[in-house]
Amino acid sequence: MPQPLTAPTPTSTPPPAPDFVPLPADKQFTQIAAGRYHACGLQAYGSVLCWGNNISGSLEVPGGNLTLSQISAGQNFTCGLRMDGAIACWGENDHGQTSPPAGRFDEIAAGRNHACALDDGALICWGNGFPNGAATIQEIPLLSAIQASLKFTCGLTPNADMACWDNGRRELAITPGPFTELTVFSTWEDLRHACAIKVDGSAFCSLGNNLHQYKGISHPPLTKFVQISVGWHHACGITETSDIECWGSGEPGVPGQRLSAPEGKFAALDIGWRNSCALTLDGYATCWQQPDVQNPSELLEAFGGVKFDQPVELFPLPDGRLAVVERRGIIAAYSDEPNAAAQKMLDLTDEKICCNYETGIFSAVLDPQFEDFPFLYVYYKVASRHAYGENMYGWTGRLARFRIERGQAIRNSELAILDVPLPNAIHNGGAFRFGADGMLYLGIGDNNLPNKSQALDSLLGKIIRIDVRGAAIEQPYRIPPDNPFVNNPEARPEIWAYGLRNPWRMDFAPDGRLFIADVGYLKQEEISLAAAGANLGWPMCEGSACEEGVYVDADGLTAPIYTYGRSDGCAIIGGVTVPRPDNGKGFVFGDYCSRRVWILEQQGGRESWQARMLAQMEGLIMSFYIDADGTVYVLSRRNPIMRLQIDEIDGEE
Repeated sequence: MPQPLTAPTPTSTPPPAPDFVPLPADKQFTQIAAGRYHACGLQAYGSVLCWGNNISGSLEVPGGNLTLSQISAGQNFTCGLRMDGAIACWGENDHGQTSPPAGRFDEIAAGRNHACALDDGALICWGNGFPNGAATIQEIPLLSAIQASLKFTCGLTPNADMACWDNGRRELAITPGPFTELTVFSTWEDLRHACAIKVDGSAFCSLGNNLHQYKGISHPPLTKFVQISVGWHHACGITETSDIECWGSGEPGVPGQRLSAPEGKFAALDIGWRNSCALTLDGYATCWQQPDVQNPSELLEAFGGVKFDQPVELFPLPDGRLAVVERRGIIAAYSDEPNAAAQKMLDLTDEKICCNYETGIFSAVLDPQFEDFPFLYVYYKVASRHAYGENMYGWTGRLARFRIERGQAIRNSELAILDVPLPNAIHNGGAFRFGADGMLYLGIGDNNLPNKSQALDSLLGKIIRIDVRGAAIEQPYRIPPDNPFVNNPEARPEIWAYGLRNPWRMDFAPDGRLFIADVGYLKQEEISLAAAGANLGWPMCEGSACEEGVYVDADGLTAPIYTYGRSDGCAIIGGVTVPRPDNGKGFVFGDYCSRRVWILEQQGGRESWQARMLAQMEGLIMSFYIDADGTVYVLSRRNPIMRLQIDEIDGEE
């Protein structure tokens, strides 16, 4: 047993208290600022109170008696002006956005990962887009009433025109007015939309790129406004009668569709990245979210909306089609187009593999060098008699290879590469992936025999690594000589990592380590980044919850990078690795029970991870796939397979 060492505990999503603070219904405010997952209010006499998720310390107001005259929220950070004009910022600082310049300023505006302030009308900015620290934007005229977004900062000129500065392109754009107030929003792909109030009270909105025309933000209602604010998919304004009216994305292609807004009379509002907050006339805060715009605009049906009972895997075919693997024993090729006919590639329904508890095909993929080696590899569970007893009727996990001819798997070409006896019905694992090294990695569950996960003489509860190149009946696979236990006479040489409960899905990170989503028992679901020889801790540890005297990062144990508890689901479904625009990595995963999809992202190039929710699915999530263009497919039970376009705004420049 390893000696206990103290290790940090990974966070969960949504973060439990005190990392989550509910909106204070009994407090009154004079100003309000909405970020992405948090909001802050300015109380009488300048005290600050924040609520929401404490991502990157966005709720951690510095000092116990900070008093401000103005407040502005970015994505995961907030800045404000002290009473003496100095700037105070807190929260995420991966681009230096919470490291403001010294001095005395008149106004402040926080964008996604940058902020700007006015010094006698001169615009000074810092954070993302300003790698050398705070800079004065010489090209822009003296301003007032500034607003900031992802890459843009806008303000009103002395002539009441709207001037917008692009941090990335270092370009200035002037929109003639006159205007009395403005707000701006943009995406990381350089698509900007800004709104302003004309002197007659009407709203004016412009889009920097017509690709966003369908959102309808450029079609405000014919209403007179006293304040206006723009978000990613919608805009809202306070009318002359103190009502809130919103417009923007409701249904694609319906410009100007009106969105719901809270009832009552309001004095101020602020639209964050997806949430919206407002203050009533007597200063009480209310926050709401617009309808989930991912469903109409980012989560779309694939294969013409065909419903699959239990799809467990997708993989690409040389002709551009996708193969859908169904647990019941069918693999068929589909074109991702409406009304496209399916072509059956393999039918194993006569192998008694379906549809009892946790049986069937688990995973399948073509040979990575298919042009030269036209093989299909399949891992499935078949009813059989096996070595656990001469007359014992149980199951076998079988990794097999089939030859493909004219798009069909030839049944009598099957080569059984590896048979894993499975005496119990559950915890079979099942995913296999080819690594960049050409080796095949297969995840096998503990088969409801927890102690087998730590036993190196068993393949249960392991990730194994084998070489199937040149496989033949005489030698169906070879042991890679650099496997971590190849020289241990008491260990199975196939083992690459161990200490797992039920690794249903996994995927490679760019650095060669494996993202492993391991299904938990009663406490935690976990994601680990494993390397050769890693011990993930089960059954001594379930995620970061360990037996007395055992710690997750003890000698010989590898800590999970992320865990979540039963409030967020009951069975983690990994996952695919997605590239991020800052050359980082992310891991898209879901939960079978809660039907939610998240992305786990590395923060600032460090081994620090945060998860954010992407979508709420209709069906029970089974698996994921990512194509060469970066589109993620979500496979769920008895529902269409959905294409998920990850929100552009969450990338970096």
